[in-house]
Parts: sequence; C-alpha cells; structure tokens
Amino acid sequence: MGLFNAKRALVVTGACASLIGAVAFAPGAGARPTTAVIPNGSYGAINAAQGEYVVFTVRNRRVRDLEFQIQITCQASDAPNSEQRFFTGGAVAPQGRVIPANGKLILNWQERGNGRLGNVNAELKFGVRDVANFAVIVPEEPGPEAVPDEAKESCDGVGSLRFHRGFELPPMPPPSY
Repeated sequence: MGLFNAKRALVVTGACASLIGAVAFAPGAGARPTTAVIPNGSYGAINAAQGEYVVFTVRNRRVRDLEFQIQITCQASDAPNSEQRFFTGGAVAPQGRVIPANGKLILNWQERGNGRLGNVNAELKFGVRDVANFAVIVPEEPGPEAVPDEAKESCDGVGSLRFHRGFELPPMPPPSY
C-alpha cells in the first residue's frame, strides 16, 4: 500500500502545483499597481482664447503654488439671462499635498475668487495625459456682505486643461468682466 500512497501524493502534489501555476500566471494576478512618475518642476497650461490657465510646481511628489482661472456662469436672482465670469483661485489652495501612487491628486477647499466665495474641487491627473480638472460652485451669499435690496448671484463652472512640465505663465492682460 505504500506505493499506492506515494503515487496518490505525487498526483495531488502535481495538481496543486498546476493550480498554483495557473493562478500565479493568470493575467492580472500578482500584478503590482503602477506608480506614476512625476518629475520635479513647474507645470501648467493656458487657453488664451478662453482666458483659462493653471500653474503649479511639484517637488518630491508634493504640489505647491497652485493657481488657476476658469470661466464660470453666473445667474442673478433678478435677471433672466446668465453671464460668463471668471473665477481666479489658488491663494488658499491646500499646499504640499502628496500625489498618490496612482497619479491622481484631488483637492477641495473654499476660496474667495474675483469677489465670489466658491467651493473649489481640483483634480490633477498625472499619466499618459496630464490633465487638470476644476469645478467651482458659488452659492448665493446670504450674510452681512449682501445689501438687502441687491440681487443675489449664484455661479458654477468647470474647466479642464491638459498641462505639461516646464511651463511658465506668460503675462496676461487682466480679464474683463
């Protein structure tokens, strides 16, 4: 009976080895997540036709000095039509946040840009296509700043710019409102 048990152990061991080999070499099995390579330097983009831009620096996978400007659409409570405005931000953006291994940094903060208090969402994606996405929501401002008879205005807007490394923002004329 010893020979029978030895053959059975050999068959079971072979089957286990085959199963382990199939799992180990299956597509995606044991694959390590990719880490985005992000060199130090200045990054940015400009869309001069629309007056939109983004600039920031990266040092040791940390984003600093983020500045941007996007178009937003504003609607006054007493006007039938909406108007295009600009929201310039970055003065109080979170500084020194580490870019995650997947290359996608998401920042949220509140800032006053061009006289409007906005909730800002920024997404900086590093990879095959480096993209900065922004969303700004400016709710109607109740409070001491508002004059009682003055119309209230709410705004929102999104912007997306493909940025690149080594960018320096040229001087721009001030936006017209």
